[in-house]
Amino acid sequence: MKKIDWRSLLKDQTGAVLMILCGAVLAISPDSASVLLSGAAGWLLIAAGVALLVMGFVGGVQMGAIVPGAVLLLAGAWLHRHPMMIASVLGLILGIVAFRQGWQGAKESSRVKRSGGFWIPGAVLSVLELIVGVRLIFSPLSASRWVLTIAGILMVLCGAADLAAHYRGRKYIRGDSRIIDADE
Repeated sequence: MKKIDWRSLLKDQTGAVLMILCGAVLAISPDSASVLLSGAAGWLLIAAGVALLVMGFVGGVQMGAIVPGAVLLLAGAWLHRHPMMIASVLGLILGIVAFRQGWQGAKESSRVKRSGGFWIPGAVLSVLELIVGVRLIFSPLSASRWVLTIAGILMVLCGAADLAAHYRGRKYIRGDSRIIDADE
């Protein structure tokens, strides 16, 4: 029976553990994750805006730093006021991309049909993409919730697979967890 060195496992696999934790937050509460991400982005924008404003006023007035600093400061404050806006905008962008892909797929299916090829699977997928695209465009926030939930589930699975691969791939000699036994 192998003894697991949890401390070295967590030290070596911090990224996998963080991926599992972040994925769990996304899967369990996508709205909270969106608010958290918006808050972090808002604070980063505010910090960058303040830094540019300070740079613009130190050593004389430099409009090349003051104007972008003010814009970043206002954008960060606005993002704090509307924390679900990032999820809504990302859902809208995803909807536009899905609609465009569906439209291109429909055109390609039509071309394949005219040339006598097997066009039905491509047409079905194109219609599904068009439906998903329209759904995302007209309701980006609700649709982005299930996208974030799916992303969270996938993050948990990827992190768990990484931990399992790390654990299964290393065989240690008893007594010294730094030496790998090649015979086991």
